[in-house]
Amino acid sequence: MASEARFHNLEWALYTVIFIVISSVLLGALARLVARLFRLSGAEQRKIFWGFTFAGPWIIGFFIFVLGPALASLYYSFTDYQLGQSIEWIGLDNYRALLLGEGRQGRMFNTSMLNSFYYALLGVPLQITAALAMAMLLNNELPGIRAFRMIFYMPVILAGGPAILLAWRYMLASNGGFVNEAMRKLGDLFFVFDYLYRLFIYGTEAFNGFYIGIMRGDPLGPWKYTLPALLAGLLLFALIRGEWSEGKRVLAWRGATIIGIAVAFRLMSKGLMAQPIDPAWIYAGGAAALAGIILLAHERRGLARLIQVVTALAALAVGALVLDRAGFDVASRESVRYLVPLGLVATALGFSAVGPWTRRKSAVLWAVVGAFGLIALARHAPGEMGGDRLEVVARYLTFGSTIETKTDLDYLQTAFPEWLMSATWFYGLAVAVLAGIALLGDRWPRARRALSIGAAAFFGLMAIGSFLDGRAYFGAFVDLAEATGKTNYHFAMFHQALNQFPDRTRVPLWMNSELWSKPALILITMWSSGTGMLIFLAALKSVPRALYEAAEVDGANTLQRFLKITLPMISPAMFYNIVIGVIAALQTFEIIYMLQTPLTRDSLSSAAFLLYARTFSELRIGEGAAMSWILVVIILTLTALQFRYSRSWVHYEA
Repeated sequence: MASEARFHNLEWALYTVIFIVISSVLLGALARLVARLFRLSGAEQRKIFWGFTFAGPWIIGFFIFVLGPALASLYYSFTDYQLGQSIEWIGLDNYRALLLGEGRQGRMFNTSMLNSFYYALLGVPLQITAALAMAMLLNNELPGIRAFRMIFYMPVILAGGPAILLAWRYMLASNGGFVNEAMRKLGDLFFVFDYLYRLFIYGTEAFNGFYIGIMRGDPLGPWKYTLPALLAGLLLFALIRGEWSEGKRVLAWRGATIIGIAVAFRLMSKGLMAQPIDPAWIYAGGAAALAGIILLAHERRGLARLIQVVTALAALAVGALVLDRAGFDVASRESVRYLVPLGLVATALGFSAVGPWTRRKSAVLWAVVGAFGLIALARHAPGEMGGDRLEVVARYLTFGSTIETKTDLDYLQTAFPEWLMSATWFYGLAVAVLAGIALLGDRWPRARRALSIGAAAFFGLMAIGSFLDGRAYFGAFVDLAEATGKTNYHFAMFHQALNQFPDRTRVPLWMNSELWSKPALILITMWSSGTGMLIFLAALKSVPRALYEAAEVDGANTLQRFLKITLPMISPAMFYNIVIGVIAALQTFEIIYMLQTPLTRDSLSSAAFLLYARTFSELRIGEGAAMSWILVVIILTLTALQFRYSRSWVHYEA
């Protein structure tokens, strides 16, 4: 029996080798045929034949083991595929449930995505800071420095091991853990450290308590306007200060583009996932795609423009496929509501892709963008801004309150949040203002300055007014809980953390509290920052010593040399570490798998971990595939934005 199994394995191995050889030769022959069609010389055809023949095993393997499964998972994401059951096409239901937070799995996915963004927004900067600090320390030529470099890099080798991660669980134990005991001893020896340590506990628990409230969907009330108003106000303040320059124009365009992309993703995820889909979102998506194509054309980025056209057309094709699978009759009125916008957007995209790019074509497409945008706006503006909803703006500009009844819990939790207009309008207004400032530029300086000052005043007053009313809104929950004797569940952990400054006996509950589980994970990733440290160290070694000597002669101090010489010279290494760090943060899995406990499973779960659990533990292949494609789109978008806006601060040697 054993010899028969070995013979069977050898037989299949032989078939595999024969398949690889034949397919590689056929691939080389196909490449040579293409070269012949392009009328290349015989020598070039032979080079192409042998090149593709020897690269054939990798190319064929890529199609079989990478591209094929990827396309299959894309198809599965539109089905309810479960292992052992028949596959049924369900269209956008998986994406709808995940992006709109429908059901338990939708809420879990939103929670996991917020956890992943927490790791990216807080963990990556801290990890890069730790890596750069270690590299600066190890860049000195001291006796035994090689041994120290090895010691600092050891955590990279050990960090992923189960034994080390289990050791971290013991070191982070609440009672008797090494980390807490060491911090307590240092606090007993130095009273300043003790105060700073307790301040760290206070700030961490307050911030994480507020973040947990957002994850649970507790209504923010007026504070949902504070963030867009504050963000826009800070950007406008930076544009107003000093003289106008090309760098400020770039900052305005960059701010408008990044905020606009975030708003577009938010709107598209909600609008296109609605059931039934509002055709106005097809116009909105077409307007966004065309605007990006026009901007790429102005920057003379032909390949990127073509890729965006193909991507947009592919998205329309998927939309048409979903429409067909939904069972619409092409001649029905309901189907026409979708076919008309699909046809108009496809026509505009096709027009942008054919023929040379001229000013006339640009003007026509800008007009189409405006028309599509007006159609989408006319569809949604009345419901969002009709009635007395615009009173929000007037009241906050005069520091008034929009809360009518502070003693009714149902009103505070349901009626009041539903009455408030969407904060998306303020993000959109910020995009329009920043884009207008960039377009006015040097040509109309007075109009640009008037727009900047007026918009800065508007957003500044909105930020202050909404913040003050937000404090009253949060205070109303506390007052109502005290008056009725009931527990306040609205941002409960946030209020609990704010109400009491930690005493000397308080320690972080790293592995036993959702307030501390994510900081514990970030602490472990900071400990294993050796890879980034090596990259920074190599970059620091390449900085010419003559630059520092010249700066010292000119009287530059240590901080000035670091900011003006070190950081610009190591910016390529910084950029690489940021890109890799963000991708790794969004794909965090191993540490969560080892560190999770029943108390911290939900607070630690990342998008990648939930994808694994849903696909391989619960065997919900369709939902897992949809999660993976959402994560792919987010990672690709963030990476593309980082590459797009790295040119202004990453300096490569000529």
